[in-house]
Amino acid sequence: MLPPEKRNPLYTTTYGVGEILRDAIQKGCRHFIVGIGGSATNDGGLGMLQALGWQMLDSVGEAVPHNAIGLEKLAVIDDSIVLPELKECTFRIACDVTNPLLGQEGCSAVFGPQKGAPPNMIPIMDEWLQHYAELAKAKYPQANPQAPGAGAAGGLGFAFLTFTNAALESGINIVMEETKLEEQIAAADMVITGEGQLDGQSIMGKAPIGVAQLAKKHAKPVIAFSGCVTPEARLCNEHGIDAYFPILRQVTTLSQALEPQNAQQNMMDTVEQVSRLLKFAPNA
Repeated sequence: MLPPEKRNPLYTTTYGVGEILRDAIQKGCRHFIVGIGGSATNDGGLGMLQALGWQMLDSVGEAVPHNAIGLEKLAVIDDSIVLPELKECTFRIACDVTNPLLGQEGCSAVFGPQKGAPPNMIPIMDEWLQHYAELAKAKYPQANPQAPGAGAAGGLGFAFLTFTNAALESGINIVMEETKLEEQIAAADMVITGEGQLDGQSIMGKAPIGVAQLAKKHAKPVIAFSGCVTPEARLCNEHGIDAYFPILRQVTTLSQALEPQNAQQNMMDTVEQVSRLLKFAPNA
C-alpha cells in the first residue's frame, strides 16, 4: 500500500507500531495479539522500541533515527525510561514466517528486495542488524537473532522476543483456532485457499500451507488461487496443496495487476473456469 517513491527500507520505520501499543497500554490494555508481516520496514523493531521508551543512542549520546539508518549509528541501548506498565504486558505474536534475523534466510536477504532494497544494500543492512543484535545480546542475554521468526517484519520479531514478554506463534494457527476453521473443514467437500504470490516462501509456515495441512488431516482436496506463482511454488504440492492456479489472464504490469478492480475480475474469471472443470471430476 506504500507508494513506490516511499518504498525504501532505509527510511521506513516501526515507530507507529510502538505508538499504537503505547496508546493501548496507557488505556489499560495488558494482553495483546499482534500480527507481524507484510511490512515495508527493515529496522529490527528499533522504531517501535523508541516509541515505547527505549533510548537508542549513538556514540555521543544522541538519539539515532527511527529507522534502519539508526541501526548503523546505534551504540547504546538504554531502558531506564521505558514505559513501566510494559512489564505487566504479554504479547502473543502472530507470525507466519520462520526466517531468522540474519544471514541468507534473514530479513534483509529474503524480504529486503520486496521492500525496495537494491542488491548492494542487502549485506549492509544485514551488518547493521548484526551489530544491533550484538548490543541487544550484551544487555539482554535471551536475545537470539537466529530464533525462528526473528526476521519477521524486518526484524520486528526479534524486538518482541528480546525486549518484551512475547511468544511467536504461527499466525495461521491463531486464526484457525479463533475461527474454529477445523470444524468447517471437517464438514466441507473441498478446501480453497490462496495468497498474493505462491513461491518458495509459502511453505515457511504461511497461511495457505497451514490451511492445506489442516485439510489433509481430514483428507480433503485443496486447491489454491494466487496472484502469480514462481517455479518454486511446486513445493506447495508437496505440502498439501493439490493444485494451484495463477489468476492473471493476460500480459500486464504489476501495477495493473494490483488494481483492485482488475484483481477482482481476474479472480472471478479464473475461479469460474476452474469450477466448470470440477464438474467433470470424479465425485465432484
